[in-house]
Amino acid sequence: MKNFEIWSDEDDGSEQHDEKRVKKPKYRIRDFDECLSGKENKSTCDQNPDMARCPDGSLPITRQIYTIDFILVRQYRQCPGDPLPEDLPEDLFVEQIRIDLQKFRSFPIKGSTIQSAPNKFSLRNGHTHFWASKETQEFKSNLSGANVRIKAIPIQWNWNYGDGSKRNLNFPGEAMPGHTLHDETPTSHSYSETGKFGVNVTTLYRGEFSVDGGPWQAIPGQAAVPSNTLPMDVWRTEKELIAND
Repeated sequence: MKNFEIWSDEDDGSEQHDEKRVKKPKYRIRDFDECLSGKENKSTCDQNPDMARCPDGSLPITRQIYTIDFILVRQYRQCPGDPLPEDLPEDLFVEQIRIDLQKFRSFPIKGSTIQSAPNKFSLRNGHTHFWASKETQEFKSNLSGANVRIKAIPIQWNWNYGDGSKRNLNFPGEAMPGHTLHDETPTSHSYSETGKFGVNVTTLYRGEFSVDGGPWQAIPGQAAVPSNTLPMDVWRTEKELIAND
């Protein structure tokens, strides 16, 4: 949470009015995940597939501005990189020790690693099995003399198979040693054309932070981190599909 105070010059009828500064109300800002109003500590912000996404594929957050007496004066949708309202310049905010979405996205969060079976190869109309890594990453920072720990927790995998097909899943899949191209899996994909394709996945990470060993607090919003591209070579065959050795 951030607080800010607004000051302005105001004429009080005296000769020294230009030296007088009048204190305007102090406001509070509350950010929370739009799809989890009242449930900010949950990790299921990916369960509303119809919500309009931000340009980077992440889900928007809601920003609310309150008076010091907790009267709501403004609420709006916020995406990463959106500027502050023009009447609320950034230099009027009084920062507290807190990790906001912009700071969270600045940490070197790694994208998921993709694997496939068969490895980088498939047959047209076969079911290529894909899966991605799922690792919680942790970082440390020093803010105003406080030791801050930050967690990046993967919650969603947005797949792009390189042939125009895309899919958003809330699980990464897993290795399936007995898989054959006959077998459709929850994370498999079938190519209807032959050719060379590039597969990638953008992983959405939610964040938590802890100050000086205190409780973990949610960071509203997500960081969208792309993976490296996995090349796929899809061939045509007239023979029966067989298992990959």
